[in-house]
Amino acid sequence: MAAEKKIKTRFQYLHISNDVLFGNMVAVFFGDRLTRILFAHRADHYSEALLNMVYYLDLFYGVICVLVMSLVTIWYERPIRHCLKSFYKGLDPDPVFLENARRRVLNEPYMIMFLDLAVWGLGSFLFWIAGSPAAGIGIASGMITTTLAFFWVEHVSQYNLVPLFFPEGDLSTVEGVRAGSLRRQFAALIIAVSVVPLAFVHLTIVRFKHMQMMDEMTLLMLLRRLTETIAMESVLFMGIAIVLSWLVVQNMTRPVAEIIRVMGHVKKGDFSKKAKVFSTDEIGFAGETLNAMTAGLRERELIKDIFGKYVDSRVRDEILSGRVPLDGEVKEATILFADLRNFTPLVEVTPAKELIYVLNAYFNEMAEAIKDNNGLILQFIGDEVEAVFGAPVHQPGHELAAVKTALAMRHRLEQLNKRLAGEGISSIAHGVGIHTGSVLAANIGSTHRTAYSLIGDTVNLASRIQGLTKEFRTDILVSERMQSLLGYHYDFQPMPEIRVKGKSDPIRVFSLSHEIRSADQRGAVGK
Repeated sequence: MAAEKKIKTRFQYLHISNDVLFGNMVAVFFGDRLTRILFAHRADHYSEALLNMVYYLDLFYGVICVLVMSLVTIWYERPIRHCLKSFYKGLDPDPVFLENARRRVLNEPYMIMFLDLAVWGLGSFLFWIAGSPAAGIGIASGMITTTLAFFWVEHVSQYNLVPLFFPEGDLSTVEGVRAGSLRRQFAALIIAVSVVPLAFVHLTIVRFKHMQMMDEMTLLMLLRRLTETIAMESVLFMGIAIVLSWLVVQNMTRPVAEIIRVMGHVKKGDFSKKAKVFSTDEIGFAGETLNAMTAGLRERELIKDIFGKYVDSRVRDEILSGRVPLDGEVKEATILFADLRNFTPLVEVTPAKELIYVLNAYFNEMAEAIKDNNGLILQFIGDEVEAVFGAPVHQPGHELAAVKTALAMRHRLEQLNKRLAGEGISSIAHGVGIHTGSVLAANIGSTHRTAYSLIGDTVNLASRIQGLTKEFRTDILVSERMQSLLGYHYDFQPMPEIRVKGKSDPIRVFSLSHEIRSADQRGAVGK
């Protein structure tokens, strides 16, 4: 099946396919040259025949090793090269090859390390059997070469192979992979750049001390040769240390920079970014953990956004933060019900689309009025709105806020009717009932679906008061308790006492006019 070409050019394909092989061969060649240079400064007192034997043995063994290592590397990379060829052709690789290739990409640095150790170890053993003095030098050069090859393959994997085979950064999901370790990498680096060079310099000094004891050359000549040899070895080992340190720094700073980049976005509240993961070591684990964390935060934000379409953002945030006891709490709050008048006849004579348009326009206006006064819409029930003030977040003066909302709803309905009239749609009317008191706030529902709800006599009475607006032919009615609390602010008109369902005694309700009492009127009420 055709897919996007991950490898654009043939040069890029050849470059990525042979980077590991070429890099390891360069490391081996470098190790061989290092061995020759170090041996040359110790070969003065050996016979010509022995030196010729060492030279041809080294040449023969080197050619054999290059062939064997190339064949082993190409065989190991067979699934990797198969997938790279598919990427270059814009094809989806075979899933079996892809899974195998992903595993081998992550294990390849260790495969190269063990391959190099085996080659250099066997070579040193053969030279020792042949009586060559180069055996010890081969061991030291082999350790340096193996370390160099390991970090080079790590470098190639991070920059070329891992981004191709792990675009989602899911390195830890691959089974059969040897986990990386920063501790082991630092140990190998320290051995290669300090332990081996220092040991080598120490052996050089011991060797020249032995030569001095054997009186093989004059003291002045011995000191000059010793100085030259140590200077040459120091330059070589410093060069090796610089190359290895650069590779290690590159292999570590790139994934760390990725983690810092994503954490910067997280700090700003942006959870859409993912850190690119390049390794299976502790830094790679930190990158994958960061991605899992941002995915969780992103999901939480999505839930909050979706949740916010069904419940008010304040209820959502209070619930998600754990500040709302979902098993219930008693709160002082003010309840407001608003219901459209003559809605059933309106349904019978109004086309469905027009009816939905009118309903949504009405609910939008009422919702804005409630929101402007810090109220919370609990639910829309058909053509009715239930709102609360003072819950779930405590709100001082929630009684006054509810009355202000009712007046704002009256004004918004007048403006909506003017707009509907301009569109040739009949005007609508509503009734609003308000009561304040104690309510039980809780998360109520079944095991599959719950909702933040308020229950209690205060809620029931507010609903009954709203129903009385039809009988008293007014649009806003409040309870006696509301009037006693806010009579100082508004001009309430008393209605006749009336019995309602659920109450043994008649209740008193008050209608609310447009007028707000002036300062003089408030003073008169206070007297």
